[in-house]
Amino acid sequence: MAIQPFWQLGPQPLRKRIQRRDLFGAIAKADGAPLAEPELDVLSWIIDEWHEQGAPVDGRLRFTWYALGCDLYGRARGGWSPSGRHRELMREAIDHLHQVVVTLRSINVNDGDTERTLRSKVHILETVVDHDDVTRYRDDAELARLDAPAPRSAPQPDSADAAHQHAAALGRLRRDSVEVTIAPWLVRQLMTGAVVFDWRTQRKLSGAAKRLWYQLSALAPEFEPTAFPGEAALMIVLDGEFYAAMHLQAARERDNRAALAAAAKRIVDADSSYITVDVSRHDDGAYRLRAVRRLQRTAGSAGEVTQLQLGAG
Repeated sequence: MAIQPFWQLGPQPLRKRIQRRDLFGAIAKADGAPLAEPELDVLSWIIDEWHEQGAPVDGRLRFTWYALGCDLYGRARGGWSPSGRHRELMREAIDHLHQVVVTLRSINVNDGDTERTLRSKVHILETVVDHDDVTRYRDDAELARLDAPAPRSAPQPDSADAAHQHAAALGRLRRDSVEVTIAPWLVRQLMTGAVVFDWRTQRKLSGAAKRLWYQLSALAPEFEPTAFPGEAALMIVLDGEFYAAMHLQAARERDNRAALAAAAKRIVDADSSYITVDVSRHDDGAYRLRAVRRLQRTAGSAGEVTQLQLGAG
């Protein structure tokens, strides 16, 4: 889901309708609402919270605006001072995830069948239930009005009353819950998927680095062990289609290559499971991206199993 090309990650103007081709040649389309970084961050958080709440098969989960805001915009669930802009971003992102219609080509999302002529039109969030009172939480304009000095002819506001109003509004934000239902087709993918993304690592990345990180995570089964113990590597040939999938569309190929190399460096800085991610020229003249990740061993009933270490921020 996260590697679909309709996510608009970058400085370009957002579009409510977008159609792009992925690395495998299939066309994906999103219509009805823009899907950008806030939507991807919120969806990743919702999926993580879905796992934390026991992965309910009906896809339904409940959380508070305060918990979502603390994790997305604060360092911990006790260290976030909510603002009107943050509230607006959260509400818009969840609304967009509910409103958008995604078209996935060459697949039947209900049974997993693949055929070139197939297409599946789906929503991401099936339902959203929240409290309208949250929309009246103190936004930036209200903060400016309360903080501005009163005219001389008017009585000065009681600071204790203002603090009480703020505490009451914050209490509602902490108490009022949001209930969302993840669409059944996506729940089925989550139930059978082998990879769970670490949204905390994702939050450290943006643009091409975030898209490349998702692409490498999705290709985790294709990493092969190297000659060095505890390491696995993946090699990707760089061409126009790959740059387009990363939304790198400079006129000169070397500029795209430089931007990709910079994105690769940011991934290594953000995710300690990667040892190296670099771009180099080979003897045949072609440029390739090589990613090396750490392997970890997990004990199970059938003995030790080697797995890729994913998303170790």
